Amino acid sequence: MAARVNGFACLDPKLAQAGHFFLSGLNKAGNTSNPLGSSVTPVTLAQIPGLTTLGIALARLDYAPLGLIPLHFHPRATEVDKSVIDYLQAKF
Repeated sequence: MAARVNGFACLDPKLAQAGHFFLSGLNKAGNTSNPLGSSVTPVTLAQIPGLTTLGIALARLDYAPLGLIPLHFHPRATEVDKSVIDYLQAKF
């Protein structure tokens, strides 16, 4: 019986493949034509099974000019942002 973390069975290291840690499609921008001018594309364990026990959550964030992500928090978690644009203002 496989160990479980957060309700998901751990991946047997002997059966792990590169595809368990990869997701195609995150290179495509989300639709930002909404009142917030932003789009969040979350990545789940169903899409990247290798994330089960790594303690990592992923999401792609897209912003239109002057777009924003509403105030939010991550209980018991850390947020790391990587910007691939010229300017992004973040307030905490």
